[in-house]
Amino acid sequence: MLCRTASDLFWMGRAVERAEAMARLLDLARRLAELPGRDGDRVWALPLLATGAIPPGVAGDDATQAELVRRCVLDAHHPASVLASVQLARDAARNQRSVVPAEVAAPLQTMLARLRGLDPAQLTGGGLARVVAAVMRFADRFRGVTFATLSRNEAWHFLRLGLFIERADAALRLWTTQADPEFVLLRDGPESARAAFHRAALLEAASALMPLRRLHGAPDRAGVTEMLLRRGDFPRSAAYCLEQAQRALAALQVAPHDAAARQLGRALAGVSYAEPGAQADAMFAFGAARQAEIAAAAAAIDRRFFVAPLPLRRAA
Repeated sequence: MLCRTASDLFWMGRAVERAEAMARLLDLARRLAELPGRDGDRVWALPLLATGAIPPGVAGDDATQAELVRRCVLDAHHPASVLASVQLARDAARNQRSVVPAEVAAPLQTMLARLRGLDPAQLTGGGLARVVAAVMRFADRFRGVTFATLSRNEAWHFLRLGLFIERADAALRLWTTQADPEFVLLRDGPESARAAFHRAALLEAASALMPLRRLHGAPDRAGVTEMLLRRGDFPRSAAYCLEQAQRALAALQVAPHDAAARQLGRALAGVSYAEPGAQADAMFAFGAARQAEIAAAAAAIDRRFFVAPLPLRRAA
């Protein structure tokens, strides 16, 4: 397979997951904004902080809620925005018409047209909840169509590789928000009602609250870490995603001693066995280190397969 074709398929999978990841971060911010106190307005900067769009120490103090949400959804210059991500996926599908069936490209084009026609005024109140739900339905439809139509060949494995790399990164970014120093959401202690609400909102945004309650009981910190980072049978945990990425890499005939395979294994070991610590600063450092390992794995895959530079990299 040509490296440009492989790159487009890899990034098509990543970009759809990135659009959904931003929608889930917005869903988390929407839930946290309901908490009483001074963090209600500043919490809307959380998705931009989590994706590196604004530097630590800023926290959107000079931006309104409407502007912060617009940047997350409709800012074509922010690589992690929903619009930029869907645009990237649609362009990749268009570049590979001979590989990507029309049924796979159709939801990308439909969602892109909807986003381009979206009035920023529709991103307030209940309108934001509807947009978030629409993005999640779009991602589900895209994955369902690809599963039902793509042959299990190199194209399939490159798409799945990008999808699971991005989803693992998204799981870590969601998990790390509970220890983000920009928001003193845990200032009353990890067992406070405020912290418990944050954990429940985090799990809801990750579609993990009900599975956690069935498997673990109350959504305490250990349960959140188990569901979002370590469970090998939960499809949105970082460990599950990295294991699936390993399988895709093996299907592409990459040897276990290859640099890309070794780096991916290092990232999987980090989320599976490293201890995040009990204090917020240790948890935040743990999340940053695991994100760096996933980024290093993605860079190794880049060097292994792709000659042309990959587009729209996320800020560190």
